[in-house]
Amino acid sequence: MMSLEQQKELLLELSEIALKKVKNLGAEAFVNASVSKQFATRFSNSEVLQNYVDFQRNFSLTVVYNDKQKSTSSTNDLSEESILNLAEYVTKIAKLVPPDPMYPGMLTEKQQYPKLQLNDPNAHNIQPDDIVDKISGAIIAGEAVDQKVEGVSGNFLLVDGYSLFSSSSDVEVIYPETAIVTTLNTQAIQGDEESRSNSDFGSRTFTKLDMETESQEVAERAVNALGATSIEPGDYEVVLDHQAASTIMLMTSMATSSMQLISRRSFLNDRIGQQVFDDKLTVINEPHNPELLSSRPIDDEGLATQSFPVIEDGVLKNYSFSRLHAAKLGAIPKGCGFSFFGRSIGFPFASVMKPGNKTRDKLISEVDNGLLVTNLHYTNFVNPPLGSITGMSKDGFFIIKNGEIVGSAKNMRFTDEIPRFMKDIDIGQELRQPTSMMGIGGMVAPIRAKSFKFTSKTEH
Repeated sequence: MMSLEQQKELLLELSEIALKKVKNLGAEAFVNASVSKQFATRFSNSEVLQNYVDFQRNFSLTVVYNDKQKSTSSTNDLSEESILNLAEYVTKIAKLVPPDPMYPGMLTEKQQYPKLQLNDPNAHNIQPDDIVDKISGAIIAGEAVDQKVEGVSGNFLLVDGYSLFSSSSDVEVIYPETAIVTTLNTQAIQGDEESRSNSDFGSRTFTKLDMETESQEVAERAVNALGATSIEPGDYEVVLDHQAASTIMLMTSMATSSMQLISRRSFLNDRIGQQVFDDKLTVINEPHNPELLSSRPIDDEGLATQSFPVIEDGVLKNYSFSRLHAAKLGAIPKGCGFSFFGRSIGFPFASVMKPGNKTRDKLISEVDNGLLVTNLHYTNFVNPPLGSITGMSKDGFFIIKNGEIVGSAKNMRFTDEIPRFMKDIDIGQELRQPTSMMGIGGMVAPIRAKSFKFTSKTEH
């Protein structure tokens, strides 16, 4: 099998082959490709079940015909025959799709791409046994919390490799990157009752990944969640812990996406320069931050990424545009092009929340009668133009009385409007990086919201 370096060279060769083929067919093109060595480990009930090493490859080709017709397709077959077939197929489709008169065509402006350190230089020395040792430490730490801890489960994925962008406009950027993504799930049992808690987190650097501390926190939540009682739906003051806060910020970021703006589905349409949120909220898109798993020097359309404020002191400062949507809306794109199910949208995919000056425990201590929300799931917009979202609490839902956690509650469904409950908030000081979907990420702090509406009970 070829080494990672040999596969990197293969990517370069195949991109040249694809671009030349498309050029001969009378069109232009660009390539987004990656190759990586992946260490994947699964563990369940405090036992490692699977530990393997493999290579992951992806080659995505976008063809632009007559500057206005565009098509994209992908393959993970890095044979020359496969790439030539892909080039012929995508070009054929591009010539058939209706032209979009607003599409700006191939990117021709020269870009200055930043040099970023996005890889763990010691990743090539990591062996499967090193990963098993780290997971074993997490299992021991979780089980040591309490005898009620029944088992620690989860998965570990380390991806180390190269990402490539090249185009028929003589752009070629290839850079190394490392990403480590882990999931911990812990179960606690007392008699006939059980509870669970989980955490999704990651790191760029293997030595900085503190699975033991994370496992201990997850196990404590699982144990403390035993004995959950049913409480009435209503309007509660809440502290949204990191994972719950991450979900809310992801939904807020979606509202700044040009995909939502172009369809007039965003509650942030026409609100640039307005005070939409509490003045304590500041969010910056920081794609050059080496700690962020979603950082990169170049977006999926070939633009150099840029840092910019999304929200500053509660004021909406910027939307995130793809090149097409920017052309249609008369805006300037800032390197936010993001591939989303075969199309490019604008998205602030590397956002960082400005931390406050209060610890998470301090935020909790200031709540007289409320709830600590560890995680949210099934969260979706129900009325996007109003910013109305719905979902459920999950994996740790705790009752706060007079500034102290006094017990756990059974989960509830919520339905509320982001611009309403984010209008009166406080921000914690501890930044963390919960992992998210499809390469979107960010650092968030806990959020204390003075009012959050829960609408119905669940049985668990």
